[in-house]
Amino acid sequence: MSSVNIETRRVQRFGKSTLMVSLPAEWVRTVNLKPGDTVTIIIDDDNTLRIFPTFVKPEKRERRLIIRASKVVNAELVYKIVTSAYTLGYDKIYIEVVDGFLEEDHLKTIRKLSKELIGTEIIEHMPTRIVIQVFIDPAKYSIHGIITRMGSIIRSMVNYLYIILSEDKLHYISEIQELGSELERLSKLATRQTFVAQIDRIYASTLNIRSYMLPRYRTITRSLDIIGESIINATEILSKLSPNDRRLLRSLADEIKEILDLYITSIDKAIGVILEPNIARAFNTELLARELRLHISRFIEKHQDTLKAGENYVALSEFFEYFRRSATDIEVMTDVSFDLTVEKHEGVIDLSIGEALKIV
Repeated sequence: MSSVNIETRRVQRFGKSTLMVSLPAEWVRTVNLKPGDTVTIIIDDDNTLRIFPTFVKPEKRERRLIIRASKVVNAELVYKIVTSAYTLGYDKIYIEVVDGFLEEDHLKTIRKLSKELIGTEIIEHMPTRIVIQVFIDPAKYSIHGIITRMGSIIRSMVNYLYIILSEDKLHYISEIQELGSELERLSKLATRQTFVAQIDRIYASTLNIRSYMLPRYRTITRSLDIIGESIINATEILSKLSPNDRRLLRSLADEIKEILDLYITSIDKAIGVILEPNIARAFNTELLARELRLHISRFIEKHQDTLKAGENYVALSEFFEYFRRSATDIEVMTDVSFDLTVEKHEGVIDLSIGEALKIV
């Protein structure tokens, strides 16, 4: 465990307007700082200062996890641990077998992981040990960029879903499943990015997000992931319905299209106010998400008799329930988006001008 040295120094005046504080002598010797050298000063969110010589880059401590396992250990357990380590910000993961060799299911699972987890590579591959390294450039994968991409994926999933429903094009089911896998990969990446940024403020500054707001961004990406899961579940129900029940849903296609349009609009607007904060729009987006949930409920109530006339009433009802439940996740998104919007106004919110005047 690293120790922290705390010293108290008196601030002195140097000239008419300059304040000066001396640097700890031991630290100066340790970093080999000399008169005339320059230092880099980082101002953190809480107004604390971090100082280091400009010729020395602050080193990011590599986080390592060693998994020692028996050759008979469940491969799914290994999968779960590695995935958790990835989202918790570990940079290098060692998987070692202590009583033999890696079994076939272990190897398949680890190769699968290296494809599923963005930025991972297998850098060492031996019969008794595999090492996974995470290579991620935070500047390349911004949280705002990830959220925008996740929203785009959900839009595509909904569009494919409507084609399946209205045109009976069942081959698009596999497209939705592929998009769902990509959504999950991005969700795990977002979890990792926000977690690492919480324990590394320089990383957070690269993401251009205040560290104390990171959990809210994590909530948004998790909500988007759950919304994607709901779409996949609804799609799987479609694939199992009889031709007659799919025909029944097609008879409701126009009203379902209205729901799906409102569904996508709510998500797009929630993401929009994250990227471009606006109190009035954020508030209206919350109202829109609430209306979406109520609209789905009214639709289900209105068409109860029609759904009961189907061959599989339970499955038909569950199809719409997935959308009603995920509408709640959209409401969570809009609530968090509103919080982010309030914070980004930095202490002053003027409701006396602009779009806010239209809200009554």
